[in-house]
Amino acid sequence: MVPYSCVTCIWFDHGHESLKEVGKSWGYCRKHHPIVYQREGRYYGGWPLVDLYDLCGEYRKEGV
Repeated sequence: MVPYSCVTCIWFDHGHESLKEVGKSWGYCRKHHPIVYQREGRYYGGWPLVDLYDLCGEYRKEGV
């Protein structure tokens, strides 16, 4: 496992009930505000969906 992946980051949320449909290896990155996207002519909003082992430059370890 990569030590700086989303799974150990303070911004990672994998406990939200809306994630039950996508499985246990996904979660939301709550570092920034929710994004707005369009699908089939309708607008939706939400935090970016990330994999447990994704990496980014804004990682911050839990408890620090």
